[in-house]
Amino acid sequence: MKRLKSWYQRYKGMGTLFWVVCIVLFAIVLLLSEIIDLIQAEGEERLQGWAYVCNLLALVVLCVNILRLDCRNLLSHKTADSLDFSGYFIILMMLIRNWIVDGSDALSDSWNYSLDWITILLFGFLLQFVGKVVRRAVKLKEEQDLTI
Repeated sequence: MKRLKSWYQRYKGMGTLFWVVCIVLFAIVLLLSEIIDLIQAEGEERLQGWAYVCNLLALVVLCVNILRLDCRNLLSHKTADSLDFSGYFIILMMLIRNWIVDGSDALSDSWNYSLDWITILLFGFLLQFVGKVVRRAVKLKEEQDLTI
């Protein structure tokens, strides 16, 4: 009960975003069994499975990063470092995913596969940008001795 109360105190500033992220994480767990079947298959399906793994890893990092944000202390070096690392990790996963899909003739021609990796890649760049903004805000806060 004490743990539930501390979670409520921590995430009450997020509103319904907390529940949306939890539902997305639950949906990702449900998709894992289908992805494992694709990875164990042969040929193009195996590459498709590994592409899905890269997508899911990037989305899980994004969702967990959103949950890790402490709504009471957003302007901190820890938050900026977390956003930067998550951005770099998502970009790395999408580059690996693009390399996997380029190795497959059937997947590289598909319009859907080219669109999803670019969208998730943009999330990575967005996280890096927000991390740099938070880092500058922390620096200004420290220089001006502001309490927010």
